Amino acid sequence: MSPARRIIIFLMLCIFALSLSPPVRGIPASSFSVMQDGDWYDNFGINRNYYAGPNGYLPALATETLNDNKELAYSIGEQFRTQYSDIEDRAVAILKFVQTWTEYGYDSDNFVRNGVAQDEWAQNADEMAHAFDQTTGVRAVGDCEDMAFLCGTIYVGAGFDAAVVDAPEHVALLIWLPEYPNANNYWDLPNDNRDSGWIWVEATGSSNPLGWTPPDFDGGGWTAYPIGSLTFVAEPIPEDSTSTGFLSPDLDLLIVIVGIVFSIILAIAKTRRR
Repeated sequence: MSPARRIIIFLMLCIFALSLSPPVRGIPASSFSVMQDGDWYDNFGINRNYYAGPNGYLPALATETLNDNKELAYSIGEQFRTQYSDIEDRAVAILKFVQTWTEYGYDSDNFVRNGVAQDEWAQNADEMAHAFDQTTGVRAVGDCEDMAFLCGTIYVGAGFDAAVVDAPEHVALLIWLPEYPNANNYWDLPNDNRDSGWIWVEATGSSNPLGWTPPDFDGGGWTAYPIGSLTFVAEPIPEDSTSTGFLSPDLDLLIVIVGIVFSIILAIAKTRRR
């Protein structure tokens, strides 16, 4: 077999191998688009400006950082699960961690799109997790729903059942921990086939203890969505609807390189024939 044929066969095998490789995941929501209604949607089709409706962020945004989409926030939870064998100590440590590395801030002061300050902007858990840096001391800025989604993903990664709370003008989290002795309320969610044992997680204040339900919500009047039983599954929407999505950018580049190499080989072969 000639050297030229060997090179061609090798390059074709490289293309075949790359076509079988799984895509590399990054932060789940990688792009945002403004729609006709004026709201911003991420590449999963979730409205980051409004909580309700079929495209609202509550509770659908939780699914962007769990299961097949899990990334940094979930891995933080896994680290807590390894570090703390006692489940109560683990639960307390997670809340303290989130309270330490986040600070409350208004969306309009921190999020601008196309030059317009966003009165409402929800972040998913991985966006929050990437925003703080324990080495430099930088904390992530967010409001109640941002902290609830971050807590939810970390707690699930640490082995807890969690539920996102949709309360009037507020978002929080519940975890299933009936044995925890220091809660002021133990909640019973309908249709979960359990008795009372859900406790409140309030990360919006640095001194809020685990299990403390704020007085505004201790009479109920809110809805909770267990994260593990959400019917919505976040799947990214292709950024370019005209693209088949069959080939990755790296594979496209390799094909161009193969074409160039092949052209050079043909040119050399023609020169030798002369």
